[in-house]
Amino acid sequence: MTASARESARLFDPFDPAVLADPYPAYARLRDHDPVSYLPEYDVWMVTRYDDVVAIARDPARFSSKIGMSPDFAVAGGPQTGVSYRIGAPSVRVLIATDPPEHQIFRRAVAGAFTPASVTAATPRIRALARERVRVLRERSEAGCGDFFTDLAEPLPVLVLADLLGVPADMHEEFRDWSTVITKDLDQASGPPRVGRGIEMFRYFSRQLRRATPGRANLFDAIATARSAGVSEQELLAFCAFLLVAGIETTTNLLTNLMAALLRFPGLQDRIRDDPGLVPTAVDEAIRYDTPVQALWRGTREPVELHGRTLPADARVLLVWGAANRDGRRFDQPDEFRPDRRPNDHVGFGAGPHFCLGARLATAEVAAVLHELFAAAIRVEPAGEPVLTRSLVLRGRTSLPVRLVSR
Repeated sequence: MTASARESARLFDPFDPAVLADPYPAYARLRDHDPVSYLPEYDVWMVTRYDDVVAIARDPARFSSKIGMSPDFAVAGGPQTGVSYRIGAPSVRVLIATDPPEHQIFRRAVAGAFTPASVTAATPRIRALARERVRVLRERSEAGCGDFFTDLAEPLPVLVLADLLGVPADMHEEFRDWSTVITKDLDQASGPPRVGRGIEMFRYFSRQLRRATPGRANLFDAIATARSAGVSEQELLAFCAFLLVAGIETTTNLLTNLMAALLRFPGLQDRIRDDPGLVPTAVDEAIRYDTPVQALWRGTREPVELHGRTLPADARVLLVWGAANRDGRRFDQPDEFRPDRRPNDHVGFGAGPHFCLGARLATAEVAAVLHELFAAAIRVEPAGEPVLTRSLVLRGRTSLPVRLVSR
């Protein structure tokens, strides 16, 4: 091991329980002392400074998502690490693992469903779904068993996506069950993907894609239009599965991370409740402060020099969005949660060609939850110990017991 590699190992062990619980102090050490870090045990280069992360994300010619996000790639560390990319197969293209120009084929197919006008049109329904989940959370809180993850953060994005896909109301619980198969499968770093309920999900997707009619508002109809650009049936099905991860897991983690911040800093609740105009900036700040997708991979197409280090061709590069979002070179007092932070050029939804298509939808969902939550409660209090995800890539909570103090 070289001196630089030893220094990286000293500064950052990705699966140290303390790092999994709070990675931000370790990110700060990397940014200051080893901003392009090689971890030999995992054969990965970590990039942690804001300007470097953005530059790489905007340079698919040298830093490829197709190489970095290839479906057979898994970082060592065991099934508890949640760092394996499981959607797709070597012969099946998926949005997140493609580069321009083929990346645009998939992106155009569903872009219309995520325009500002489309999200605005969907907002009343999103508010209604959020209101119902807040009601459930309040009732369970009154019974002494309210859990923000179980009662609100996990089901709401599923219901919103089901609505966009045109899934009938009587199938929503089944759809929620299917989504769990896909999102939980991301946490397996070894072994074959699970089957069973997943097979039924893909059968349903296949039936809906066969029935797709161009020009309708249903998201299945939009996805099916990609056939005309040479997208295979397998790739259409993989795209549907990817939407479950992109549309559900990210938003669920964002909701739990925001709630964790509100519980940690109770004064934030008063500010947002008393000034609803802060909701949009508070949501942006939650994405920056505790980023739900902490990192994603790229792969080098050629040798690259960066901060005096030489990254060889076909190297795995981890763009650490969570570290970039706490970079004091870009953000004033980055470790503070400022609900009125402006400007806020966070990279919580990525950057460059792969900027998250569903960013507007996700922020609309979180904003709806804040509005409905503070319409129903004076404040939210902790009611037990949270359970954090065990993942280098996805950061959130899988249990967050709370108590709502009603008006």
